[in-house]
Amino acid sequence: MTLEAQVQAYADRLGRPIVVFDTEFAVIAFSVHDGDVDHARLAIILAHRGSSRARESIKEFRVGQADGPVQIPAIEGGQTRLVAPIRHDGHLVGYVSSTIPEGHEPAADDEVLRTGREQLGVVLAAMALGNRQDEDRALRLLSALFGGGAEQRARAADELLTSGLLSPAPHYTAISLAVAPDATASAATLRLLLDRAVASIPVFPTLKAVGAVIDGEAVIAVPYEIDADRLTALLEQPAFSALRAGIGGAHTPLASSTRSLREARIAQRAAIVDPERGSVAHWAELGLDRLLLQLPLAELALTDLPGAVQRLLDAQSGPDLAHTLEAYLDCGCDAQRTAQELHVHRSTLYYRLDRIRAIADVDLADGGVRRELHTALRVATLAGLR
Repeated sequence: MTLEAQVQAYADRLGRPIVVFDTEFAVIAFSVHDGDVDHARLAIILAHRGSSRARESIKEFRVGQADGPVQIPAIEGGQTRLVAPIRHDGHLVGYVSSTIPEGHEPAADDEVLRTGREQLGVVLAAMALGNRQDEDRALRLLSALFGGGAEQRARAADELLTSGLLSPAPHYTAISLAVAPDATASAATLRLLLDRAVASIPVFPTLKAVGAVIDGEAVIAVPYEIDADRLTALLEQPAFSALRAGIGGAHTPLASSTRSLREARIAQRAAIVDPERGSVAHWAELGLDRLLLQLPLAELALTDLPGAVQRLLDAQSGPDLAHTLEAYLDCGCDAQRTAQELHVHRSTLYYRLDRIRAIADVDLADGGVRRELHTALRVATLAGLR
């Protein structure tokens, strides 16, 4: 009997629709009931994951330690739920959850239902073993693909495709996800993020991505195209707020995607050192930062910058004047546009530019000077010197 058939048989015996979760509260399967209008259940199915409140209540009522179903009171206006642990060889492998309609008593836990949970336990245990084997295989192959020699990369690429871990596609893109240096996140959080990212960020859901956590970094190989908006939304969740992501360029063949990971790591560095970019940075959008981010930024000091920029940043009003100068250069030295960007009167802008000329001792009409100032200010930003 298939998993779907087992789930439906259990639901039919119970007389209510059910959802089956693994121990991480990911949705494994659910029954089909045409008359079901349990919106909370539908939301869980669509999200492929139990809500945080539901997970907390399951832990609070110690369902994992129970011998049978546990009745959990309604949460936030929802329905009372009946949640039972699913075990295999005495080990918890998941949960089966159903609702109890208002005014109804929970169904009796009979031998048929207990046998049904045992059968579900066998399937969930096999799935968990398969997932662990896939994770180990993904780690081995991605480590070779991204870190091995040319021959190792070719073999790893071939096995990833022939094994079905990664879909064949015209191009492949790498993603790098890591914890910002000034933040903390557990390895479990990184693994959870990786699982969700692999499931949600390919533009085409039928294409299968593969990822692994390697030395504290989550790396993902994605076939063809990435939905950066989905990845950004994922990192905006409170649990993942300490993480930053970089997206590399698309490369072909798969064995060449190590170039994409290099680009992704540079982009991830951009997301870390330049908060204005947000939590996700894309190699294709870095511009000059592609080069600047490869400098030893952590080793740079103010004295490494051109003298004009040093004098400007050392001045009492240096940070504000540097901001004005950068805006002026960003706007192509268009005073009217710069004043609009800074929300100041043009006379105020002209006064600030005169102060900049005097302090930095520069001629802003000189194109070479403007190029030097613009680049040096960007380096100062990326190096945390302003």
